[in-house]
Amino acid sequence: MFSENILQLGKFATVGCLNTFIDWAVYFTILKIFPEESILFYSIAKGFSYFCGIINSFFLNRSWTFKTGSGEHEKSRFFKFTVVNAVGLGINSASVYVLLHLNVSQYVSLFLATVFAFGFNFALSKLWVFRKDKIIAKTTGG
Repeated sequence: MFSENILQLGKFATVGCLNTFIDWAVYFTILKIFPEESILFYSIAKGFSYFCGIINSFFLNRSWTFKTGSGEHEKSRFFKFTVVNAVGLGINSASVYVLLHLNVSQYVSLFLATVFAFGFNFALSKLWVFRKDKIIAKTTGG
């Protein structure tokens, strides 16, 4: 069981790296195609590119990391996954804010915020979003 959790953690981290690549690739592609220069445009482009990473993350974590496959509760699972990632983003941002106000260096703050959000996202993805329902055996009286 312990080694399965470590393997899942490694896969989750690998998917996270790929998501970051997708996020950045989509973001810079949008900026290359539409060279708009406004903070609002950059923010919208970043929101869209981040969501592309979430979509990739959902499918890879579902099929590869946690091996749950698609099912009848797919929409509910995707909604849960999106909520977990949104809260994780909030934890990341809030952690940076708090740590910087505690005079922790910017690089250490970014690293720790990433660790906090990663831990939160992994735990809730494993225990809530992609949890494998346990089959409860029914006993019949004779």
